[in-house]
Amino acid sequence: MIETHLPPGEITTSLDSFFLGWLYPYAMYWKTPLIVAAAYTMLIMKANPLKPVAARAPPLKRAQSPAFKRLVIGHNIALAVFSLWTLVSMTSGLADNLRAHGWHNGICDTKFTMWNAKLFRISYYFYLSKYYEFIDTLIILYKGRKASILQMYHHAGAVITMWAGCYYVAVPIAFFVIANSAIHAWMYTFYALTAAGMRPPGKRLLTSSQIFQFIFGISICLFYLFCPGCQDDRQKTAIYINLAYLFPLLSLFMSFFVNTYLSSDSLSGNTKKAV
Repeated sequence: MIETHLPPGEITTSLDSFFLGWLYPYAMYWKTPLIVAAAYTMLIMKANPLKPVAARAPPLKRAQSPAFKRLVIGHNIALAVFSLWTLVSMTSGLADNLRAHGWHNGICDTKFTMWNAKLFRISYYFYLSKYYEFIDTLIILYKGRKASILQMYHHAGAVITMWAGCYYVAVPIAFFVIANSAIHAWMYTFYALTAAGMRPPGKRLLTSSQIFQFIFGISICLFYLFCPGCQDDRQKTAIYINLAYLFPLLSLFMSFFVNTYLSSDSLSGNTKKAV
């Protein structure tokens, strides 16, 4: 028998009322993200090439085919469009909740109105998209390059933290969706243009924005932890899980930024490929 998880009692949205709702009980069972994240990490570590293609060298010949380039462009466009949709949808949902319930109740969503109006469905889709983003790593491997610890930690951890936010119906997830969607709409557009042979500006600014996103996420977590009457103990569990993920991620990204843009090699022109 396959074990499942049903939405908590505060959620009145029917699983039959939206696309892929039938998958929710299986995707949200607590073992699902842990098993998938662990399997992803072990498989990628095993698949990493022993002699990867150098950062500034052309990818393997197989990755230079027109069909593969079209696949990469389509993948990045799909994620850019999806990110733009979640950004607009979640921003409007938060604004509607603030207008209807005022600052405290709107931000804290104490009556779960935002969860039932939009956040339940959007955060669930956003959680599922983190599995799809594993393709980013497969593209790196297909090019003959090595997936970094940052790459693996980022993608595996995103699955677990987004699951936690959905599972424990923690309101800070709304802000994570907004911030991450904004960055990803830009980032995947950048990658699509790069895959098409263009050289869009702003790679360093994009990495800086990702770092700012994590600082923002940590700040949001701390706000919700200490705002009186804002989150119950169940919701705070998700916040603690996200904080445990964000601090190492911030450290990894800052190390990447220094090594890529501020080291002596990068300043002399040997810049690494962005994450």
